[in-house]
Amino acid sequence: MPANAPSAAADFSSWQDSVFGEVAVVARTCPHCGDDNAATAPGPYSLGRWTVKTCAGCGLTYTTSGPVYEALSEQMSWEKTSQLESEWRDATRTTQQKLSRATRWRLHLLPRKSSAALIAAHAAPGNVVDLGCGHGRSYETLAPGYVPYGIEVSAAAAAEARTRFARRGGDVVAAPCLAGLRGFPDGFFTAATLQSYLEHESHPVAVLREIHRTLAADGVAIVKVPNYGSLNRRVMGRRWCGFRLPDHQNYFTPKTLRAMAETCGFRTSFGPTWRLPTSDNMWALLRRV
Repeated sequence: MPANAPSAAADFSSWQDSVFGEVAVVARTCPHCGDDNAATAPGPYSLGRWTVKTCAGCGLTYTTSGPVYEALSEQMSWEKTSQLESEWRDATRTTQQKLSRATRWRLHLLPRKSSAALIAAHAAPGNVVDLGCGHGRSYETLAPGYVPYGIEVSAAAAAEARTRFARRGGDVVAAPCLAGLRGFPDGFFTAATLQSYLEHESHPVAVLREIHRTLAADGVAIVKVPNYGSLNRRVMGRRWCGFRLPDHQNYFTPKTLRAMAETCGFRTSFGPTWRLPTSDNMWALLRRV
């Protein structure tokens, strides 16, 4: 067990403070319909200062507060929060957690999907953008004819991805995705990939609308998010792998993902194995209406 790990879930907030220091946060209404859900009771997956609710209006599950973008770029970057969550789970692991780890072979029963392969299958050659591109590794196998662009809030990760993408004539913007997308002209991309990104975004509707604007008429957005409707979430409860507070701020089911996409001008389709209830993740293909 890590030396500074909490002994109980109640210690989680103070443990985060000991690692990150004081973090500025902002209050959030429902990121889909805007309902403040003031009368809605906190859900069972709340932890420490981070409250999780399910919107009474549209059904989306979300956190009612989140770190400001400036904190996510350095102080609470993905690399740091991912390590912290792993340590917390190790420190508070139960028999259920041990069983989940022992049966992780279940995750590989079907072929693994990749953004690069899905782009080749569903998008025309041209400029493509990876939102929350991290270090840029998801585009390493991008087929010829595609020019990689990325937007990444972590300055260190963006710098590494920029080096990779520059070799293919592309670039990376070190900024929150909403601000980064606004710098591109209408119809600039043939595809956008949001792999393990949309659950992090404080303003997912605004981002999806910007993607709609910057995609060509026949462009596609490829989305991968944790599947809040999965059976494993019900079995594992708060220790489900899809939870990571505070940087996972939105928790989608196939129904709520489709509803948000439709709000932003997309029609949504799922492949035959893209939203299995036995999978912790789901994939979706969004096309402009």
